Amino acid sequence: MSEYRASRPSNPSDDWKLWLVVNPGTWLMPILMTVLVVALVVHAFVYSNDNYNPLTYEVSAEAVAE
Repeated sequence: MSEYRASRPSNPSDDWKLWLVVNPGTWLMPILMTVLVVALVVHAFVYSNDNYNPLTYEVSAEAVAE
């Protein structure tokens, strides 16, 4: 058996090594597009549901009295 043990990464000084695997020239735009799609889906859900939509939310008379 080998007695070799990999050294533990000393973050944050080894954070740059992530970009050797995740090339931003390849993956930055797909990641940003995925974030945009998730944000649009969340906003579409919020604005389509009357319980969460601030544009159509009606305050009850009891809440106004308090």
